[in-house]
Amino acid sequence: MILPIYCLPVAGLLIGILISLMGSGGGIFYIAILTGLFSIPMNQAVSVSLATIIPTTFAASISHFKAGNVNINVGLVLSAGGIIGVIAGSFLLGLLSLNVLKIVFGLFMLFMAGQMIFKNFRSKKSSNKGQKILVIEDKTVNTVKKKKIFTFKNFKGLSFGFFGGIMSGLLGVSGTPPILAGLYNMKLSSVQVVGTSVMVLFFIALSGVITHTAFGHLDWYLVALLAVGTITGAILGPILGKKIDEKKLEKFYTPFFIVFIFLMGISMFF
Repeated sequence: MILPIYCLPVAGLLIGILISLMGSGGGIFYIAILTGLFSIPMNQAVSVSLATIIPTTFAASISHFKAGNVNINVGLVLSAGGIIGVIAGSFLLGLLSLNVLKIVFGLFMLFMAGQMIFKNFRSKKSSNKGQKILVIEDKTVNTVKKKKIFTFKNFKGLSFGFFGGIMSGLLGVSGTPPILAGLYNMKLSSVQVVGTSVMVLFFIALSGVITHTAFGHLDWYLVALLAVGTITGAILGPILGKKIDEKKLEKFYTPFFIVFIFLMGISMFF
């Protein structure tokens, strides 16, 4: 069944809430809805989805920043990598076949999902150690490794952001899985992962629209219809999130992100 265009704001509202609560850029949802429910051509849907992500993630970033859920320093590092990745992706787009790229990113996302499972298991195992041991290690390990962890942490952030940017430049999506995995890898809390991810996705989407504008055409009427709903949903998301217990969110987010990234990786092979 093909839905009329005037139903786009309602679809945008639902996606906006989902984006704000779960840190997803929404590109996959936009493309699926635009092509499946509204019968919009794929190339046009990609351009519209990237353009609509900009106001959505911007509004969500402001809301999460006011709520104290954004790690600015980490977000800027991943954003820098994402911008570089978008530029690189625009050049690689004409050199590599889409099927090869999808397989490469599918393998990469499966690797990230496995890494997140391993880190989650290791953190639970280490939490069973005694408090005295943890206090002693806090005084010694931090002083010895502080500088090393800082530089390597930035390198990891740039790397994950770079892959997220390439995914945006090549596939027309926001690069959510690498960004989520990168933020979790850098040991941010689940709430900070959500808030910081929408900030990073904003800069990636903005860069993606700039690079993709040279290759396609944007239907700004469709963008406006979606944006009305998604901005409203992005503002309502953090408000709804405050009414949910943070411990329950922590228990939900980690398995959700792992399953989400794993399924995204599997989908790249089809």
